[in-house]
Order: sequence, then structure tokens, then C-alpha cells
Amino acid sequence: MPVRLLPCLLLIATASFARAEAAAPVVRPEVIASFPHDRGAFTQGLAFLGAQLLESTGQRGESELRWVDLESGDVERAIALPSTWFGEGLAVDDHHRLIQLTWRAGQAMVWSRQGRELDRWSYAGEGWGLTFDGRDLIRSDGSATLTWHAADDFTPLRHVEVRDGAKPVRNLNELEWINGHVLANVWHSRRIAVIEPRTGQVVLWLDLSDLDADTSRRAENTLNGIAWMADSQRLFVTGKRWGKLYEITVPARLLRAGNQGD
Repeated sequence: MPVRLLPCLLLIATASFARAEAAAPVVRPEVIASFPHDRGAFTQGLAFLGAQLLESTGQRGESELRWVDLESGDVERAIALPSTWFGEGLAVDDHHRLIQLTWRAGQAMVWSRQGRELDRWSYAGEGWGLTFDGRDLIRSDGSATLTWHAADDFTPLRHVEVRDGAKPVRNLNELEWINGHVLANVWHSRRIAVIEPRTGQVVLWLDLSDLDADTSRRAENTLNGIAWMADSQRLFVTGKRWGKLYEITVPARLLRAGNQGD
């Protein structure tokens, strides 16, 4: 190889490395509307089944699966989990089953859309967030790792480490699948990571630090709850012990992904 080519190759390699290491850009979505939310709810999971809002709440002795009216915030129905369990993430699969995680009990509850218990699955490690990508279930455990599970029996399939540039993003919590991307709350923050699922790379941050100014800024009252109404392409967020649920603008990147069929 001619020596004169070496500086050019080094420059290209350095530029590529810099691009790979760059942190993801940050956008601040606008609030479209706000809705009442039970300020007593320690929100762990949020999802829509059609237009029906579903919520999983945490804390031992308080954990429930809830059917919630979006407009009023009223809890229309609730199923209490065993008092020693701590409810966590919630997902809806393509058979309209509701899958609800527990924090350290190692149990995933499988419910019918009406709330009949269909199954229980065991898993190793902690359960934090859960979402469904159209084929498999994706779980967070408070680390920087996402785990894909088979939707029929929760067998672990693969793992991806989430990074912002070169830095692992730990404390991944509530999850939502939107048009080919995983959205993840980060515990003790008011930002949402938009993640490319094949690589684990964060491609965008949603800064929601101005939301719910009336809620105490105690660390436990963090942003936690992302719900996507797929038919109308509407995005909703809330937090633990928050008095409101917010509809926010959808980042253009996610709308483009949907239009491209990703």
C-alpha cells in the first residue's frame, strides 16, 4: 500500500470512529393535551389495547393491573396482585393478552383482555419494563441490557446492550415499541431513550424535564410510563405518583419509521 494513502485512511477511520462514539441528539416534545391521572398510582407499566388504557402499578400491597378511562383518569377496574409481589412492566401481545412483570418474584402474569388469568411464566433476574415488538417480548431489568423473550413461553432469546455513543445506558425501565424502535424510561430521570433494537444504540433522547411541575421532585417520583396508541399514532407519558398523563408530539424519526413500514 502506498504510504501517501495512510493519512487518508487514518482520517476516514477517525471520522467513522467519532460518528460511532457521538451521543444521540436531544429533542423536547411539546404537550398536545393532558389528562387526569391517579396521583396515588406508582406507575410501572402503561399500554393501550385499542383505545383502552391499561396500567400496572407497583409497591408491595398496592400492586395492581388496572383498566383506566383515558379522558377522566378513573380506574374502571383493578386486579390486585399477591401482597408480597411488586408489579412492574406491562405489554399487550398480538393475541390481546396482557403480560405483567413482577420486580423480584420472577413471575410474569398472563391475563386475557378481560382480566382472566391465563398463565404464569417464570424468569431469572429482575423485571422492570416490558414491550412487544410484533413477534417477541422485550424486557428490561434495570441494567443497560434488553432481553428478548419468546411470546409463547417467555424463553430468553437474545440480549442487546444499550449505549449512547460508547456509554452504556443503565437503569432502563418502562418500555414501549413504536414503529421499529424501543422507547425506554431511565429510572431517576425525565428523559426517554429512543433505541435502535438491532444494535442497542440510542438514536434520540426525548427531554421531558418540564412535565408535571406540581409533582414533588423526589427521586422516586420519576417519569415512568409510555403508551402508544398505534391506530391514531398518539404518544402518551406519565410518571410515578403523577397527577396527570400527557399526550406529547411524536418525533419525526418515529413517524418516518412508521411510514417506511419498519
